[in-house]
Amino acid sequence: MMANKKVQSRFNAKTKTTSKKNAKAADSTDTLLKNKFCLNNKHAWLLWLCQCLNIGMIAVELSTWMLSVITLSLLWQAILLNKKQNLDKNKALASGLFSKSKLATIALGLFALLGCIAIALTARQVGLLISMLHLLCFSYALKAFEIKARGDFYQLILLGIFVLASSLIFKQDLAFSLLTIVLLIINLAVLLQYFSIEKRFVSDIKVIVILLGQSTVLAVVLFLVFPRLSPFWQMPTNKSAETGLSDSVKPGDIANLTRSTKLAFRADFDQQELPAYSTLYWRAMVLEDYDGKQWTRNKSKDKTATSLDLNEEIIYNQDTSSLSPLNYEITVAPSFQKYLFALAPAVLVNENQQSTETLNIKAKDDYTFMSKKVITQAKSYQLNSYLWLPLSLELSAESKQRNLAYPKGSNPKLEQLAITLKNDYQKPKARAQAVLNIINQQGYAYTLQPPLLSDNSLDQFFFDTKSGFCVHYASSFTFIMRAAGIPARMVTGYLGGEYNGSTDQESGVKTGHLSIYQYDAHAWSEIWVEDKGWIRIDPTGAVDPERVNSGWSNELLQQQSSLNNDLLSLYQVKNIEWLNTLRLQFDALDYQWTRWVIGFTAERQYDLLKSWFGNMASWKLALIIAVSLVVSMLILLLLLHFINRTKTKSQNVALWQILYNQALNRLAKQGIDKPISMTVNDFAKHIREQYPELAISFTRLTVSYNMLCYKDLSVEQKGKQISLMKQQYKDFKQTLNSNNKS
Repeated sequence: MMANKKVQSRFNAKTKTTSKKNAKAADSTDTLLKNKFCLNNKHAWLLWLCQCLNIGMIAVELSTWMLSVITLSLLWQAILLNKKQNLDKNKALASGLFSKSKLATIALGLFALLGCIAIALTARQVGLLISMLHLLCFSYALKAFEIKARGDFYQLILLGIFVLASSLIFKQDLAFSLLTIVLLIINLAVLLQYFSIEKRFVSDIKVIVILLGQSTVLAVVLFLVFPRLSPFWQMPTNKSAETGLSDSVKPGDIANLTRSTKLAFRADFDQQELPAYSTLYWRAMVLEDYDGKQWTRNKSKDKTATSLDLNEEIIYNQDTSSLSPLNYEITVAPSFQKYLFALAPAVLVNENQQSTETLNIKAKDDYTFMSKKVITQAKSYQLNSYLWLPLSLELSAESKQRNLAYPKGSNPKLEQLAITLKNDYQKPKARAQAVLNIINQQGYAYTLQPPLLSDNSLDQFFFDTKSGFCVHYASSFTFIMRAAGIPARMVTGYLGGEYNGSTDQESGVKTGHLSIYQYDAHAWSEIWVEDKGWIRIDPTGAVDPERVNSGWSNELLQQQSSLNNDLLSLYQVKNIEWLNTLRLQFDALDYQWTRWVIGFTAERQYDLLKSWFGNMASWKLALIIAVSLVVSMLILLLLLHFINRTKTKSQNVALWQILYNQALNRLAKQGIDKPISMTVNDFAKHIREQYPELAISFTRLTVSYNMLCYKDLSVEQKGKQISLMKQQYKDFKQTLNSNNKS
């Protein structure tokens, strides 16, 4: 018996030990299950929507093949999400979109590898910037397939914000910036939604808006006073993102720009009267080399010294005491090119003893300006133009030879015409006028849809088709002048601009700014005349005077509208008065945004601080900045403290507590009060005994309330229980209302 008792006690001890081990194992398993990342269908679809919106913001900059790959990935995700939702709506997406099968993992890995190889192979063609963008967007699209932990969820949100921020590299106007902020709010609201599953998505958006609003005070202070440092790296350029004119032009090239309504630049004349439309020839590039097919810029001049001293010498040697220069500020939109714009002849206005080195602008001896760096963001500079002064009264032998050269035999009919003009007219101006008379009197047409020319033949245009755009006329005119022995060159730039400002009722003077768009691109000619210098002659004025004197005719606007195929083209908008007024008002806001936010350079910041505090030592300026930051932080903290104190306690109460309290309030209105000392379960028992008609609905509501208050539920389980309690509360209200009616 004693032996049996010992055996029995040993058996009991082993059983207890085994039970404890099993209990620990079960507890650890429960802990793992509770800590396992769970992403429900609602959150997965919100993430998918964010991906679509973020990629959409930068889709224009992506290559067609990459956009197709990303679209395929997003469609694949949508199919898998829909499949999982239909298979089991009660299970959370706890292991990403892919199943655990090796085949699925291999397929994803192979797809990622092939995509990276394709990005590497096309890197030379699209450039470094677009290749980096491709890699970012490709990884963003694939990351959603492997959300297995909370860290993956965070990475996907962060990648989305990076993609969204990358879109600002290419476009920074007011409308696009506002849209970017809206999408940032949505992305952050999706992140917040995961941690507040009981709240509606709209409520989370309100919270994010409030948080961003509270941080605006600090952001504005930092924007104004924090030193604006130059970047420590150079942003790689994007060849495919270049907009505007090219340094090589063939007949018909500029006509393609008429389909673009993108902003090229703005010119602000402040309180000065705007010059006449016919004088607004915005000079960009001078094209002196012609090979029989296209005109190109003489790039060898880019390496020569700047021509700023030459321009100043011409200006200050003239008697200009009775005339004042036209002062204006140019704000260039990002073009990913280097050329700038001016009304020639012009010189830079170097405020605050800034030099052309500080402005990173180079003036050339052909009266054009170039940025030393590619223009990747809005750039502003000030000019003084002396429109009454001649251009280059002296012509070097090299320049004369270059501007007389043309390929012999390339256009024999025009060469023969030039010889005839040279024999008939001795003076250069008379020869030029003879060509303009031919264009004006012999049935030529100005059109945005010129007939195609074989091998860019100027003979075919001038003698056969007789229909073309500004480049056709400028090319032919310049060629004839050279063949007739007159130095000539072609200039490309923009003509005119859209006025946006106010008109003084007494004097009738117009003040404001001009918006110059890509469709304002233009080409004209210059001939050199002894003692007159380079003279501008625009052959377009001979065939379409309205284009030169006042802008596009209605016929040209209709052509532009048909070429664009836009749902609401510029031509249609301009014909709707209230819509056009709204567009101009927004354009004015966008200009101020570009000027004071996008164009807030270190020089502007220095001028602003100087206007506030005057000249002072650097240490005093640093002290002011530090004090400003501290004060702004204190104001922000006080504001947050005040907001937190004014919040009612009900805002911190859980949703299920609110639902239960509302049920008690409804019962109290019927004379059924819950004593403070009575527990929730005792009160439910009281309702069952005294009010059997409310027993089922109120008991169900009480059970859900107890589960949410006291039971340890996962995020997914809690969300489902809250949804169930909402429905139970509705059932309880209906039961209570029906009893009152009866």
